[in-house]
Order: sequence, then C-alpha cells, then structure tokens
Amino acid sequence: MAPGTDAQRPHAPPHAGGSWWPPGLAVGAVAVLVTAWPLLDRVLPGTEPVRSGHALAVGSSEDVEAELTFRRDGWALRTGTSTAERVYHFSRGPAELTLSTVTPTTAVPPTAPELWRGLDRTLRAGDGSTRLGPPDPTRAEDGTRGLTGTLTSDTESGTAVLYPSPDGRFAVSMTLTGRDATRADLADVDDVLTSITFTREDA
Repeated sequence: MAPGTDAQRPHAPPHAGGSWWPPGLAVGAVAVLVTAWPLLDRVLPGTEPVRSGHALAVGSSEDVEAELTFRRDGWALRTGTSTAERVYHFSRGPAELTLSTVTPTTAVPPTAPELWRGLDRTLRAGDGSTRLGPPDPTRAEDGTRGLTGTLTSDTESGTAVLYPSPDGRFAVSMTLTGRDATRADLADVDDVLTSITFTREDA
C-alpha cells in the first residue's frame, strides 16, 4: 500500500463470523443483472484454482484497465457464478471474496461517497440485514485512492473496499467475508483487498 496519512489498511471485521450503483440506479441495475445473466455468453462455467501471481483483468474503460493479482496460493474462482468483468466470486478456505465492477451511466461520474452509498443499498437488496460502516480512505497497491469500511449482517462480518477508476468511467468493489471465517482467517488474506492496479492503456 502506498504511504499516506489519509489512507489506511482495509478495515478488519468487527467480530468473527453483487454489484452496486449510485442513488436511483441500484434497483434498476440489479434487475438488469438478474434478467441479463442467463443471456450472457461470457458466464464462466465450473470452478478453477487461481495460482499465486496471476493477474486477472476485472474491469476496463476506453483508457484504463483494472487487474487483480493474487499474492498467495489457495484461492479458487467460482466460475459457475462469475461473469467476466462484472462479478467474480472467489474462496480460500472459509474466506469468501466477491468482486464487482460497474460502469456508471450518468453524464457526470459519481463521487466515491455516492458509490459507497450505492454499494450499501445494493448489498441490503441481497440481504436486508447487511450494513456497511462509515468509510475511511484507503489506497490500492498502485496508489489508487479508495474507501474501506466494515460489513456486517446477521450471518457474517467482514470488510468492503471500493476503488473508482482514475478516469471515473468505472469502479471496482470487493467484499471479504465468510460465514465460518474467524477474524484471523480474514486478516490472513486481506492483502487481496489492495492487490488491484489501474493502468492507463496509453501509458
């Protein structure tokens, strides 16, 4: 993580233990995903291991591409429930990582706090007991600024992070949880929450 007084590590969960949009767009966007997923030919079948050091392209715009790199072995991609450059589900032991990418449709890109509120509403749409804590600044390993906060529900707790792309054309969120995961289990793999890089394609 790049140094800085206004950034910190992603929040650890407070106890053991889909995708998102800015205001006014969450319900419609969820409906689009529910109806469109069966029609997409990019849904990845099966389950496969993710080797250490592997960089996975998780989102892009005309000028910027985002990649997530796994720094340790043991992660597996649940390809049967993942859609390329939209939603990815990973697991490592009891820890579960969900990564979502969204492209805002507004003329003016939403701010990070607006995206955070949209993520909160969308997570609640999937589980009404889910709550995000107030966000704090964080940074990806390439220095990209983001937000981090705790995630809690009736069944699990963990950490959420959000990174708007440098050009504002898309954003990436990740949640690290696990019903059977302890705080130590999640802390052991939370480096994945900052292991994302945004690269300008003309760089």
